[in-house]
Amino acid sequence: MNYSLKLISLIIVFFCCVNVYAQTGYGFRFGGNLSDYTVNIPDSIQTSPAKKLGWQTGVFYNISSGGLFSVQPEVNFSQRGIRFDGAEDISVTRNFNYLEFNVVGKTTFGGENAKVYLNLGPGIAYLMSAQDRSDISETTKVDFEAENIRRWDTSIHLGLGTAFRLGFENALFIEGRYTLSISDLNDIDTNSQPDGYKPVNHRVLGLTIGYIYYIDGFEMQ
Repeated sequence: MNYSLKLISLIIVFFCCVNVYAQTGYGFRFGGNLSDYTVNIPDSIQTSPAKKLGWQTGVFYNISSGGLFSVQPEVNFSQRGIRFDGAEDISVTRNFNYLEFNVVGKTTFGGENAKVYLNLGPGIAYLMSAQDRSDISETTKVDFEAENIRRWDTSIHLGLGTAFRLGFENALFIEGRYTLSISDLNDIDTNSQPDGYKPVNHRVLGLTIGYIYYIDGFEMQ
């Protein structure tokens, strides 16, 4: 928790210290993702974990000095989770709703009408809510305290995208991104973990489409 608050403080300081003359752009994205996470299931339980489909959306603010490199703070909503397929074709889907705060470094290459970019950076996320949905029962709310689930998550984001010019200041983009949590979803003391325990880390593969408005022009970014 303290580590997450420090990251939030750094993001706030970053915004306050941005040079007002820096070339900037802002926009939004929307898309879907496939997610799962590390599981610790005893062999006696007959169930198979699988990826689940979710959706994500967000806004961002791109700050560039006019060269290849820029910094992009983001605020995103992302559905993560997993699906468990059991006996008799019965499945249970656990859905987590996260609010993400990311700061990624972005390197852009290309010409006047199309560009390719890479991004990499850290993020923190707050777990707002979670639900279990079964084929044979109603949707139920997950009790974080009863299941020792951690509300704050830290992660690394790695993305690849391409942007297409619409005009002097506008562009559409398509981006694929992989997100890997580095925080254990389970808030369990080390001494209480069973033998062979593996940290539970979210893994998310997303694909989004979005719009960006470049204040200083598409060719400048």
